[in-house]
Amino acid sequence: MDLEDRIKHIKQEIEGKQALLAELEAKLTEYKSQQEQRKHYVASKEIIDYIEQRSGKIINMSTIKRWTDEGYLGEVIDEREHFWALKTKQGKKRNLYKRATVFPFLYARGYIFPYYDILDEVLYLTETASFPATVTDIRMEDGQFLYKIQLPDYTIIDSVNEKQLKGAEPNGKY
Repeated sequence: MDLEDRIKHIKQEIEGKQALLAELEAKLTEYKSQQEQRKHYVASKEIIDYIEQRSGKIINMSTIKRWTDEGYLGEVIDEREHFWALKTKQGKKRNLYKRATVFPFLYARGYIFPYYDILDEVLYLTETASFPATVTDIRMEDGQFLYKIQLPDYTIIDSVNEKQLKGAEPNGKY
């Protein structure tokens, strides 16, 4: 009898742990999904820091607020409401804006610049090697600068992310 009770108890524990495991796996999936979605947004403070890093210009929260009120930064969402699974900073409400809307606006207004300019010599970095290249074109797409580069053998590579490039001296505009 005692053995049957122990088996029954262990089966109940296993069922409980399996339910907990399923719940935790669902939370992890939602967390990862929200983490990926969050990459497409930028907070007010992040905009201020990004402008300072890229151009040296200093703006304040009232400028961000004015741009928001005038509709330049697009739709505003509340971080805690939309990304509830992610750990956020405590305190005031944090507004988020779509990168694809904010960065083209900042670029058009002269608040941010690409690190490299056309005809700059750069290193194109891959997972296994790096190659010398020349920047032949720059465009902003989905809130990031993408480069077209030419390798010494005249191969053209399009849509190269800034993170894949390294230069001896950036163009000095950041």
